[in-house]
Amino acid sequence: MGRHDILTRNIGWKTTSFLLALLTWFTINTIQTGNNPNRFQSQALTEQRVDNAAIIPLAAAPVAPNTHIQAYDIKVLKLPDDPTEYVIQPAQVTLELGSDADPAPDLTSPAAVKVLLDPFDIPPGVNETNKQVRVLVPEGTIIKGVNPVRVKVTRVVATPTPPAEEAPAKNALPESGGEDTEE
Repeated sequence: MGRHDILTRNIGWKTTSFLLALLTWFTINTIQTGNNPNRFQSQALTEQRVDNAAIIPLAAAPVAPNTHIQAYDIKVLKLPDDPTEYVIQPAQVTLELGSDADPAPDLTSPAAVKVLLDPFDIPPGVNETNKQVRVLVPEGTIIKGVNPVRVKVTRVVATPTPPAEEAPAKNALPESGGEDTEE
């Protein structure tokens, strides 16, 4: 056997062994480098400067001539015989409305735009929550903004009042305190 046979015999196995050893070394080196907290110390932090001359100012978006911003009261949807009261904070919502319709609807009328709150899905045990308001607008109206979208709703639970019959009984004249009187 010559030197040539020692290097070329089983060359496939030798190449595979060398590649696996190289892959193992590379994996271990990557893991050790990733866990090293000092690996970024040699890098200097630099601040990026922006050249203001390169910034092109954008033109302001034109406001549609039929844009309307107004505060509207929130109305609570409930049955007529429902005694439950609700406190809403804030009590008004500011709407930004627009319209491309011709003729444009009257957005200033409170009858045309309605902001509603439906407390039906508030569970019975919950007395305070945040709910999203619903906005009803005329056909052809675009809702551009609602502020705030959610409002705080507090259910006011009425405490039962004592019956009116018991009140006069407490005002009765006191009897004489322990003295025996002969009649």
